Amino acid sequence: MVSFNKVNSVLSTFDQRLPRDGLLAAGNQVVGEYNAQLTSKLGGSQGEILNGIQALTSVADYPGQFGDNVFGTATIKLTDAVDGFTSSLVTDIASLFSGGSGGHSVFTDVLNTAAALAAVTQGGPASGYLQSYFAGSGGESIQRLLGTATGKPISQLLSVVSTVQAAGSAQFIQNAMKQALGATLGPVISEFNVRANLTIGTALGSTLQNIVDALDTPVVQIISGLTQGKLKTAQLNTIARLIENGNYTGAIAAVAGVSTLPIGEIESGINGLSTKLSDRVTYGNAVLTLPNFDIGSNAQGWDGVRTNTPNSDYNATLGSSSGSITGGGSSSGGGSSNSEPYNFTYIAGSEELEAEMRSSSREITEVVIHWTATFMDQDIGSEEVHQWHLARGFSGCGYHYIIRRDGRLQRGRPIGKTGAHAKENGHNNKSIGISLAGGYTCVSGTSGYQNLVGKESFTTEQNKAMNEFLATFYKVFPGGQAFGHSDTDPGNKIDPGFSVPSYVASVFNKNNITTGTSAPLTVAQISTARSTATV
Repeated sequence: MVSFNKVNSVLSTFDQRLPRDGLLAAGNQVVGEYNAQLTSKLGGSQGEILNGIQALTSVADYPGQFGDNVFGTATIKLTDAVDGFTSSLVTDIASLFSGGSGGHSVFTDVLNTAAALAAVTQGGPASGYLQSYFAGSGGESIQRLLGTATGKPISQLLSVVSTVQAAGSAQFIQNAMKQALGATLGPVISEFNVRANLTIGTALGSTLQNIVDALDTPVVQIISGLTQGKLKTAQLNTIARLIENGNYTGAIAAVAGVSTLPIGEIESGINGLSTKLSDRVTYGNAVLTLPNFDIGSNAQGWDGVRTNTPNSDYNATLGSSSGSITGGGSSSGGGSSNSEPYNFTYIAGSEELEAEMRSSSREITEVVIHWTATFMDQDIGSEEVHQWHLARGFSGCGYHYIIRRDGRLQRGRPIGKTGAHAKENGHNNKSIGISLAGGYTCVSGTSGYQNLVGKESFTTEQNKAMNEFLATFYKVFPGGQAFGHSDTDPGNKIDPGFSVPSYVASVFNKNNITTGTSAPLTVAQISTARSTATV
């Protein structure tokens, strides 16, 4: 069974988790090609001539322009002034008149035609005749018309077609004329489906069905287990269809025919199965109107010391009566001139966190873990840290995320902004800063608290949230490095109270390339180092 909230979390970030750059680029290409085919500069005014192509009409309901291109289709014709193609558009009929001068009666119609042409042109006997060619004003129509009239290949016609298109459309025109739009999108869509398959973890068919299958155990997989792997995919699907149609008796009989499992076990396994999404998704305490958080939507509200937070004037003192731990005094700059609100929101799930990490335009190659140096009875979050850091002269919360005592992951500074948490050797520049609320293994007011520090101050929920965070980090940045603040500044810091490099090596089988006292590596440097590392 899968919770509704989990499904909703996946759906809300699905488009942002997938690598869409190729698809978006192809889409832009197709739009350009589409416009190259169907629009041109002609059609804005009647009688306009561009490179020997004349608009006989204007677009009746003229809706505007796309760049210099006119939306809609006007009627055009070719004149004898099409650059480079005049001779191809004019039929030489001089030879037809030579016979007529000899008095041959079979040329009577030709002579009459010649006389008529001479009368129209107010000239002598015509030596050539401009054939009439009409079409629509779109790029593709003009290209086909020119091809018919001149017999020339597309490669020779593109220069003419380009003259009736907006500037910068030459490549679009070339692609549009040489291949179908489907040829542009087809390979990209195929690649997108492959990468979507890798992201979801199942073949791309019904998206919702696939997401549930990825979160839950697929029905065919359960059937395969009951049949002890003896059936092929087609046979498993046949049994699944029996279940889908409510024929549980038939499904049980089919499984029992190949399985050595007790019939009771088969019956209990099959009877509990359903292919219906409504049966596989549990609603429990689901919020049916989960907000669809737009990744990075509130990042524009971040403005350093001028950030407008709901508690911009907040000034609190936290800690013991001895005053040993304080909230940082006046916010000195916390009062904002920025009207855009900035809220320290919470991450709804690993999918949302993944999407957020992927959305960052800043190069990220490492994570640095901290603690807030607070007591076990202090439930603090990003709002408090923000005020403390303002008081210390920082431009607001220096961490990108705070793991609160209950395990919730709260946003701090936007991930796309350089943090203020590990300045030694420039680690701020390429890192994500995350801090666990805690540090002191005692409650407020405990005597000698300075010596009571360590990882034991963190809750089970916090440790779980940290693991989920690191798992997502390595998913997005598989070659990334992880340090504690004690690794980047060993002479002055002891947080987060445990060896982060040792921890990720044992839990995630990830080993850093460098030590925290070295400058952060770029993506290219990490890629080179890992590709040449001796295993």
